[in-house]
Amino acid sequence: MAEELYPLESIHNFIEKTVIIEKPERYVSKFRPTVLEERKPIHFMKTMGPTKLDVPIPSKYLKKHSKEPKLPEIKQVKTHYVCSTKKPSVPLGPFLPPVSISTPTKRKTALPKGPKQPPSVVDSNKGHKECHTRDSGLVPVYIRKKDYGEVPNYLLRRKAKHEKALEEYNINLKKQEEHETMKYLSDTECQSIIKDLKQKYNELNAAYLRLPFVIDTLSTKDRKTRLEAEMKQLDDDIQLLDRWESISKNK
Repeated sequence: MAEELYPLESIHNFIEKTVIIEKPERYVSKFRPTVLEERKPIHFMKTMGPTKLDVPIPSKYLKKHSKEPKLPEIKQVKTHYVCSTKKPSVPLGPFLPPVSISTPTKRKTALPKGPKQPPSVVDSNKGHKECHTRDSGLVPVYIRKKDYGEVPNYLLRRKAKHEKALEEYNINLKKQEEHETMKYLSDTECQSIIKDLKQKYNELNAAYLRLPFVIDTLSTKDRKTRLEAEMKQLDDDIQLLDRWESISKNK
């Protein structure tokens, strides 16, 4: 009795039993052909429609603008206007009133003068106009001037001033060339120049000898180099004049 109430533990008791699910029957179309019809071509199957179709009639085709809404037709009603009072009849020929023939005269009407309108430019093919002012840059102002295409006066003045300055420069250059041309010195002038150069050379040489024995400052170094350069230049000039003097004596 106890074994029935409390069965022994087993793995088989914990495994769920397989449930058999019954599948529904396969769906079969009612339009499926029979065994005899399977041997026939596919266009004889029931699902492909009838074997022969009626040819459409052209009169049943959809016409152009057939689905557009149509406005109701406007019926024209003729109205007659009747005058309540009767006008007098037109008189006959001999009773016509005399007509005076007069030449038409032209009347001069003075139009009001207003401010001058600026020139307009048509921007589109529909006639839209746009007026441009002088400052807009679209009005040809400069080509309508009286002196358009001529050389300005300030350029003429500048050209004349430049020509005058060039002429003065040429004159001064010619004078300078004449002044700097070589002149033949006489013997007395050449000897006096050589004497002055030798005296200047002696003065520089005396200043050079008075320099300290040890030259260690920048100022003394600069003075030494300056004195040497001046003495060398004087020596070259004295030798040049002596040479030209000796050549002139030989001649």
